[in-house]
Formats: sequence, structure tokens, C-alpha cells
Amino acid sequence: MKKVIKHGGATTADNLCYACIFCNLQKGTDLGSINWQTGEIVRFFNPRRDFWGEHFRLDEAVIQHQTDIGEVTARILDFNGDERIVERQALIASGQYPSA
Repeated sequence: MKKVIKHGGATTADNLCYACIFCNLQKGTDLGSINWQTGEIVRFFNPRRDFWGEHFRLDEAVIQHQTDIGEVTARILDFNGDERIVERQALIASGQYPSA
């Protein structure tokens, strides 16, 4: 019997996704959040289904959202917290970010 997680998905390699510790701690078991402008519930960016460049763009070291999905994902996962921007700036300066 496979272990089942909170939202019914199996804990198997094909149902899991790599995430940095910061994103993982922020996301928890949430699947989305509220768009405060519309009051609508919006799902998070899904790296298995969505194209990053459709929902986000990189503006120097800041990740800007381009869609409602991008907005709730960037806000809840705190993509642009001070420490994360500093880390991203260092990675950019060393040629390690963004990845190909």
C-alpha cells in the first residue's frame, strides 16, 4: 500500500517535485491562495504543467509575476524576500543564475 498525503496524491517520485527549503516551508500543503484584487482562489504554479516564462519574468534579481497564478505563487512562496533577492544577486554575479 502506498502512503497517501493530505490532498490524496501518492508519495511517489512521479508525484513529487523538488523545491528549495524556503519554498517548501512557505507552501506547506497549500494548493493556491486568494487573489486579493478579485477575491478569487487561484492555484499555485505547477512546474509539471506550467511554463515558467508564461507566469514570471526575471527583472535583474527580482521575479516579477505576469499572471494571477504567478502573483499568488510569488507572494505565498516569498520569491522576492530580501534574503532571497540577495542570494539571487550573488548567483547572478557568479554566473550560476538563471540556469539554462
